[in-house]
Amino acid sequence: MTQIQMNQLRILIIACIQLFLQANPSDAQHVMGAKHLAMGQTGVSVPGANWSVFSNVAMMPTDQNRVSFYGFRYIGIAEITDMAATINLQTSRGTLGGGIHRYGFNLFNENRFLLGYKNNLGNLHYGASFSYTHVFQGGAYGSAGAAGIDLGLATKIFDGLWFGARATNINQPAYGDTDEELPRELAAGISYLLSSDALITTEFVKDVMFPVSFRAGLQFEIITSLFARAGITTEPETYSFGFGYLAYAWEVNFGIQQHIPLGLSPALDLAIRF
Repeated sequence: MTQIQMNQLRILIIACIQLFLQANPSDAQHVMGAKHLAMGQTGVSVPGANWSVFSNVAMMPTDQNRVSFYGFRYIGIAEITDMAATINLQTSRGTLGGGIHRYGFNLFNENRFLLGYKNNLGNLHYGASFSYTHVFQGGAYGSAGAAGIDLGLATKIFDGLWFGARATNINQPAYGDTDEELPRELAAGISYLLSSDALITTEFVKDVMFPVSFRAGLQFEIITSLFARAGITTEPETYSFGFGYLAYAWEVNFGIQQHIPLGLSPALDLAIRF
């Protein structure tokens, strides 16, 4: 087999996997971060998370400025990789957040840019984000873009127990002049701090085009600042686990997801506080 034939075969295999992922969405577009991935892709109700500008803008951190970086490689194939970065900035009028997300490779890629804002009235937290998504396809297929609006709400029911919800692309955006719409979904869940070293999360996610997905995650602090995590999802069926280390000015998280039937996918993120 020639090198050209091998490249064509590789592209065909990648295209087939992408079609499978689209038919069985993992919602990586909305849930970033190795911590969230290790906890079953939960994050809609986790307060002060580094990647809340994606998972629920109402949960963005309010204590420190932060910048974070993330990478997730689908079943070890470089051409289908998620890369993202976020920044959270504190102001006298609320919290500002920004995010960028890239998925794909040179023949097909999707790039998303976000700007988010959150504030609170007592225990009620609220926020909104504006995003622009641009899709590029190689050859003569060209490119197109669409702008979306997300909303987020969250509330602390009592100490340790949080409820959170998000609505994604509520303006029903579509790429260019096509009828290809951006994913639209509703997500809601709770997180509960069982003790000072144990956190449990559960949520339901409903994409308008797919069945309801149930997700759950668990985090334990093994020793001071060292965390172990595990999670599950349905629709699609995945299992995940990971570890994280939290220091005063930085943190690093690692996660692995087992997708049924595709296989193992690793994730890594790094956050810096300033």
